[in-house]
Amino acid sequence: MALIEAERTARGSGGRETALRDWVRALEATAPIPVQRQRTLHSVIAELAETQGGAPALLSAGESLTYAQLAARANRFARWALTQNLAKGEVACLMMPNRPEYLAIWLGLTSVGVVVALVNTNLRGVSLAHCIDLVEPAYVIVAAELSEQFRSAVAELKSEPKIWSHGGDEFERIDRAVEELSSKRLSAPERRAVTIAVGRC
Repeated sequence: MALIEAERTARGSGGRETALRDWVRALEATAPIPVQRQRTLHSVIAELAETQGGAPALLSAGESLTYAQLAARANRFARWALTQNLAKGEVACLMMPNRPEYLAIWLGLTSVGVVVALVNTNLRGVSLAHCIDLVEPAYVIVAAELSEQFRSAVAELKSEPKIWSHGGDEFERIDRAVEELSSKRLSAPERRAVTIAVGRC
């Protein structure tokens, strides 16, 4: 797909030189990844929060977050994971529609080494239970608007994760719990060594 887009750029806006420049820039940006494995997406967002904090990072029809707000939200969710004693490598399932808070949760949890399994929000019942059981999560975080779908799978679950709700009162409220936690950048004792996994295709 990227190659097709590059060819379109080449044909439509000034030829092969423009496309070549775009490819070189992309390669230069990704080349350091194997030698800078500690520079995760969360650390990049933290850097942008310090240098471009007021700039919009995520936009949706209902809400938006600046880089500073996104980093602050992610830090709260990271601390929530730490207060729950979620170990590095443990799994939390996230069942939430696409919106800025979804990425804040994912960034926060992964920044302290929690594996976030992103659940297909179209699943119900046995299919949903099967997908959750496959990853054996310690926790499941469910958006309020998807709680009815999640309930359709509860009786079928073989795993026994702790359930947290985002925006609903059926389970413990993660959105309320994180408001009690600091939004400041994680201190050295709070940080865990997290790196990008670099593999070969």
